[in-house]
Amino acid sequence: MSPADRALTEQNFLFRGMDFTSVEYMLEHCSIRNLAAGEKLLQPDTPNRHLYLILEGKLSVHLVAQETLEHAMLLVTECAGEISLVDGKHPSALVVATGPARILAVPHDTVWSLVDHSHEIARNLLEIIAGRMRHDNMALIASQNKKMQIEHQAYVDALTGIYNRHWMGNAFPRALHRCVLNKLPFAVMVADIDHFKRVNDTYGHLVGDIALKTVARCMAENLRPHDLLVRYGGEEFAVFLPDADLDEARIIATRLRVVIADTEIRCEKISFKVTLSIGITPTKHEATLENLIGEADQALYRAKELGRNRVEIFG
Repeated sequence: MSPADRALTEQNFLFRGMDFTSVEYMLEHCSIRNLAAGEKLLQPDTPNRHLYLILEGKLSVHLVAQETLEHAMLLVTECAGEISLVDGKHPSALVVATGPARILAVPHDTVWSLVDHSHEIARNLLEIIAGRMRHDNMALIASQNKKMQIEHQAYVDALTGIYNRHWMGNAFPRALHRCVLNKLPFAVMVADIDHFKRVNDTYGHLVGDIALKTVARCMAENLRPHDLLVRYGGEEFAVFLPDADLDEARIIATRLRVVIADTEIRCEKISFKVTLSIGITPTKHEATLENLIGEADQALYRAKELGRNRVEIFG
């Protein structure tokens, strides 16, 4: 080993806090590897029998399922291959040189001889593995949080903050199935803001958006905690009322209608009110969700025909 390589090896984290000269002779069977940019050092389909100390350059770590995404960057004084060396399994990641790199390859037997010889090396190796696991755990948490954020964006209406039709396609059938399975009453409700086009034409779409958000908030605040509310499309909302017979569904719908009619919608100097027409279809255990929504929609259409700002029952 050249004096320059010796100095670089001594700086590696594996030898931190110890007298390097006491173990230097044990590295005589180690070899220097020169990696070109893009050359693979570790691969998931190839067994690993070395611990690699980075003397010069950088190594990029990529998870197997995400080879195009960089998981971590390994720099001078760090090492690679420690986990697969310890557990005897194939590497779990792809490790590639980002540019020209020089690596000291320490054979499996030499690593364990170093560990047996020095408590400091054993401790340092444990810290290296623990740090790698902590980094992986943090990456997993970040990935999970990102997944939850994406799911939230997919299922929540960006304007009103309530669930959207995509979420409804999963949640409503599950709620319907539970009610049918447990022989519980339920109702499906479709509500529509009356003359909403007139609001947009008169005040503009910005004010119309505020009206939508206000109505959605009022509906969410005046439904029961276990009721399911979604923005069905445009100015239309759908509600699944589990464990609600026709009388209770009518009471809930009437409460929504009255609250909305009494709520002022404000935007700077503009202030106005809107009304809500609601159609309800009651319990039909043999019906599909599509049929129930269709029946509630027909009841809503009748509410519109009869003057709006009212609740109508299908049938």
